Amino acid sequence: MALHAEVVGLKEEVAANKAKMASLEERSVTREVHLGKVQAELAKKTEALEKIKEELTEQAETLEKTKEEFTEKTAALVKAKEEMIAQAENFEKAKAELLDDDVDAYVAGFEDALVQVVCKHPEMDTSPFATANHIVDGQIVPRRPQKGNA
Repeated sequence: MALHAEVVGLKEEVAANKAKMASLEERSVTREVHLGKVQAELAKKTEALEKIKEELTEQAETLEKTKEEFTEKTAALVKAKEEMIAQAENFEKAKAELLDDDVDAYVAGFEDALVQVVCKHPEMDTSPFATANHIVDGQIVPRRPQKGNA
């Protein structure tokens, strides 16, 4: 009887083990299905990430080209600015020289005229004649009030 009880116990244990094995196989199949779904989802996301990577790479290349173009344009603008500054300096220098020449010519012309008046009218007092004077109501007056008189 002891042997019979042991056989019955073993049969029960085998049945329990078969049930456990079936349960484990079912869980294994379920997990394999789930793993397949996860792998498929991972493949989709990897593909999407690859597309995004390609787009970002293209955008980076476009930005690099744009940066290079802007760098070239900036360099050209800086050069043009420097040239314009040099031209402005040359213009100002030429303007100052021309102004000096005009002032010198004006003064020389006035002095020549004054000498001619003295030549024709030696008795005439030319001391009130100056380039800074003008005529107001028949009188010689300074164009600007003298400092200290105003």
